[in-house]
Amino acid sequence: MSKNLIKQIMMRPEDTPQILDTQALIDKINSGYIAKREPKHQVKKTFAPSTLVWNHGECARYWYLAFSGNIFESNDTPYSVANMNAGTKSHDRIQQALLDAELAIEYLDDNEKPTTEFKVFHDDPPIFGYGDAMLKWEGEEIVGEIKTMSSDAFEYHKLHGKPKLSNIMQLLIYMKILKKSKGVLIYENKNNHDLLVFPIEVNDHYIAWIEKSFEWMRIVRKSWKDKEIPQKNYRSNSKVCKGCPLKTACALAEPGTVKIERLEKLSEAV
Repeated sequence: MSKNLIKQIMMRPEDTPQILDTQALIDKINSGYIAKREPKHQVKKTFAPSTLVWNHGECARYWYLAFSGNIFESNDTPYSVANMNAGTKSHDRIQQALLDAELAIEYLDDNEKPTTEFKVFHDDPPIFGYGDAMLKWEGEEIVGEIKTMSSDAFEYHKLHGKPKLSNIMQLLIYMKILKKSKGVLIYENKNNHDLLVFPIEVNDHYIAWIEKSFEWMRIVRKSWKDKEIPQKNYRSNSKVCKGCPLKTACALAEPGTVKIERLEKLSEAV
């Protein structure tokens, strides 16, 4: 072995000539993930199922301010944006597999391309969202919702044989609107693409929660129509408030004239 080769092998990382500032390059790449996520004014016209089941989505005051129109601030980090983008691409791949296996109804997206994704509308209360797939299984149509997760989370749900309650909540909203009694949660392990499936079927426990949730949305929507802003249900330093895109607008808004409890989460069936 030549002396030059031995020298190269034994060279420490700090001895390696640097042609550029590597950390600066990493920081610049990361800045690209959030470059287009500046604060912007938005007016929400409907409840979104994916938002309802997650943190600030359970807050009546959030929806009042969202319906009224306010500046939304992004709390995304480069990591969270990269993670969401990866999840979107995984959804596309799984949806294509469902089409190729002839397991799902085919729809056309806004660009006239085949997809399993479809729009879900409801008038009272106003709800709009996207269903991941309408599966065709043994002569029935079953609402499908796809979720990707880390290996640790995947193995946890596999070990306990239960999906996340928030995922069930989102699926139940779609099932209620579409008048379907059966649904399925499809989990994918991001690390190795293993799949896990949880069938969901309507029962009395689920019906009770979904009826309460729809009534809660009607109450919240009415408070907005009546211009009665809900009071805060959280301390300003709470986890829910810290991650809320309307935290600044909320702090500047009136204290509130009506008390509306947060949306009740789905509990484990007894």
